[in-house]
Amino acid sequence: MLISLLFAATALGIPIALSVYARTQARTEASSFPWASLGFALVPALLCVLSLLGFVDTHPAAALFVCLVCASGAVLRMSRGHLERLRERLVRPGLIQIPLVLLVGVCATLSLELPSNPAILDMYPLCFVLEWWLLTSGVLALFFLSQRRGMPASIVVAIAFLGGLAQYFVIAFKAQPIQPGDLSALSTAAAVGAGYQYVLSTTCLVGLGFALMALVLLNLVGTLRPRHLAGSAQRGRVALNLALGLACVVAPVAHVTFIDYYNTLYVRVYTWRPLDSYAHQGFLPCFISSAQTIAPKRPAGYSLESAKQLIAERAAEYNETQGGSEARTAAVAQFDEEKPCVIAVMNETFADLSIYQNMHASYEGPSFFKSLSDTLARGRLFVSAYGGGTANSEFEFLTGNSMAFLGPGVYPYTIYDLTRTENLAAQFKQLGYKTLAMHPNHASNWNRENVYRHFGFDSFLSIGDFQGAETLRGMVTDRATYDRILQELENDPSPQFIFDVTMQNHSGYDTGMLPADKRLSYPIDGVADPEVDEFLSLIHQSDEDLRYLISRLRAMKRKVILVFFGDHQPFFPDRYNDAWFSGESVAEHAQRLWQTDYIIWANYEVAGSEVGGEPEDLSTNYLSSHMMEIIGAPLSDYQRAHRVLRHQLPLINSTVLADPTGRWHLSQGDGGGTLPQAQVDARRELAVIQFAELFGDGSSIFTKDLQSAANETNPNLAPKTGQRAQ
Repeated sequence: MLISLLFAATALGIPIALSVYARTQARTEASSFPWASLGFALVPALLCVLSLLGFVDTHPAAALFVCLVCASGAVLRMSRGHLERLRERLVRPGLIQIPLVLLVGVCATLSLELPSNPAILDMYPLCFVLEWWLLTSGVLALFFLSQRRGMPASIVVAIAFLGGLAQYFVIAFKAQPIQPGDLSALSTAAAVGAGYQYVLSTTCLVGLGFALMALVLLNLVGTLRPRHLAGSAQRGRVALNLALGLACVVAPVAHVTFIDYYNTLYVRVYTWRPLDSYAHQGFLPCFISSAQTIAPKRPAGYSLESAKQLIAERAAEYNETQGGSEARTAAVAQFDEEKPCVIAVMNETFADLSIYQNMHASYEGPSFFKSLSDTLARGRLFVSAYGGGTANSEFEFLTGNSMAFLGPGVYPYTIYDLTRTENLAAQFKQLGYKTLAMHPNHASNWNRENVYRHFGFDSFLSIGDFQGAETLRGMVTDRATYDRILQELENDPSPQFIFDVTMQNHSGYDTGMLPADKRLSYPIDGVADPEVDEFLSLIHQSDEDLRYLISRLRAMKRKVILVFFGDHQPFFPDRYNDAWFSGESVAEHAQRLWQTDYIIWANYEVAGSEVGGEPEDLSTNYLSSHMMEIIGAPLSDYQRAHRVLRHQLPLINSTVLADPTGRWHLSQGDGGGTLPQAQVDARRELAVIQFAELFGDGSSIFTKDLQSAANETNPNLAPKTGQRAQ
C-alpha cells in the first residue's frame, strides 16, 4: 500500500505543481500550461494501478527513485523556456550535448542490465564498455541523423529497457537468458507467456528509473540544440550531422559483422552456466556472440565424401560386432514377423528431483516409474534442455543428432532446413507403419506443423483435436493423450508409430489451480515452497497416468513397445544444486541439472532381451537407436555408426559428456582440456558425421518453411486454435 500511495502522490503531485506554475506566469493563455510535462505523470500513474493489482513487488527506495526521476523530468520540461534563454547566451551549446548523450548511453546500458543482472558490479569492465559503446552508437546515430534533436534517440533507450525487462521475465520463468534462437520462436514464446505471472521487482523499477533518467537527459539535449544558421553554413552542418550519424551506424555494424566475439574478444556463452556468462559479460555481447554461432561451423578438414566414408566404415564395424550378436539376430527375426506398435511419450518436464538430496523433504521421486520392474531398459537420460526448450529434446530423440555440435540458444526446428534429415517417423514409414504425432497445443509451436510434415508423419493431432478433453490447470492431461493413443491402437490394426508430446506439467508452477485432492506438500528444510509443491504434485499425477497407460497396454493383445522420457527439468533446481552440492568440478556440477529419466518397456517378451536389468544411462541422441536395436528394428548406417561411437562417448549433450570411465567433462571442444585423446577423436567423428547428416555439403542450412505452404500441403498438419503453448 505504501508503494501505491507513493506512486499516486507523484502522479497527482506533478499536474498540481504544473497548474500552480502556470498560474504564476504572466500569461494566462492555455498555451502557458506545460502540457508536455504531464507525460512524466503517466508513469507513476500506471505503476500505481499495477501496484494495486499486485503486479509490483518492490522496495520503497526503488519506487522513490522512479518518482524522483519523473518529478525531475517534469520540472525540466516546465523550465524549458528558461533553458532556451540560457542556450541563447551560450557560445557553443552543441558542445554540451555530446557528454550528455554519452551519459544517456550509460543510463541505457544500466536500464538493460539492471532488471536481470543482480551481479552487475561483477561485470567485466571491458564488456560493460563494449555494451555501452554499442548502445551509445545507436543513441548517437539517431541524435545526429535527426540533426541533434534529443527525443528520437529515446527509441534506443526504450528498446534497451524493454530488452532488459524481457530478459528478467525469461530468466524468472525458465532460468535461461534470451538467446538468438528465441527470436525464431516468438510465436511459441507469446503463447507460452499466457501461463505466467508478471510482477515488477525492485531491479525492474531501478532499470526503469535509469531509462527515465535517459529520457530526462534527452529532453535537456533537445533544449540545447544549436541555433539555426543561415545559407551554406546550415547546409554544411546538416551534411556533417548526416555523415556522423551514418558513421555511428556503420561502425557497430562492421564491428559485429567482422569481429569474432567468441575467438577474438573471448565473449563466450557457456551452456552449463549461461546466466553467469550473461551476468559477467553483458546481454548484448553475449547475444551477439551466440548469434555468430547459429550457422554451424564445418569440422576441421570436413568434406562430404570423407564423412560418408566414415559413416560406412563405422556401420560396417557395427555389422561385424554388435549387429552380428545372437541377441540382435533374434530380435531382428521377431521384429520382421511381429511389427509391434511403437509408442514414444516425451513427457513435459518429467524429472526425478529426489537426486537433489531428496529435496531435504524426504521426497522419493515418482514411485510407480521407479518401481516398474519389467523394463527392457531404463536409466538417466542426459538432455540438452533445462527449464525450457522442449523442441531440442524432441529433435535429439527423433533424429539422433546432438545439440552438443550446434551453437548455444539454437532451436533446429525453427532455424535449420530439416527437409532431408533422417528421423524415426520417416524410418517407420518406410517399414510400412502409420505415423502419428500428437501435442495438445498449437500446431505452430516450435514450427512443428512444418517439421512433422517434412519428417514423414501422416497426421498431427494438436489442440483442436483435444476439444473437451480433461484438463489440469487449464492444460490437457497426460491421461487424455494416453486415451487417444489407446483409441488409435484399438481402431487401427496396422503397425503404428505414435509420438506423444505431453503438456500437463508445463511451467509456471505458481498457478494455485491444482484441485485440493491433487495437492502434495514437501516443506524444504521445514519451509513450504508453493512452486515446488505444485511441480511435485504434477509429477505425481503424471506417474499415476503412466501407471494407467501401462496397465491398459498390458491388457492389450497386440504387441506394443513404449518409450517414455522427460524432456528437461523445471527452471528452479539450480538453486538447490548450488546450495547443496559443493567441491565438484564444473562438469560434474552441471550434469545434475541436464538429466531426466527414461524407460523402454514392452507388453510382450522381446527376443534377445532380458527385463529388469541394470540401469543404463543414455543421452537423448542415442535413445532412439538404442530402442531400435533392442526391439530388432532395422538401423540406418548413421544409427549403426552411433552405436559404435557410443562406446567411446557414452553420454553427450549440449553441456557435458562422459568418458567410458564415467568421468564428466564439458562437451565443447576438448572437454575443457580434461578429455582423453580417444574421446577427443570420437567426438570429432561424431561431429563430422552429424554435419554430413544435417547439412550435407553445407550449401543448404537454414529453413525456408512458410506457414501457408505447410497448411496447403497437408490440412491434417494445419495449426488448430486453443490455449497455452509449450
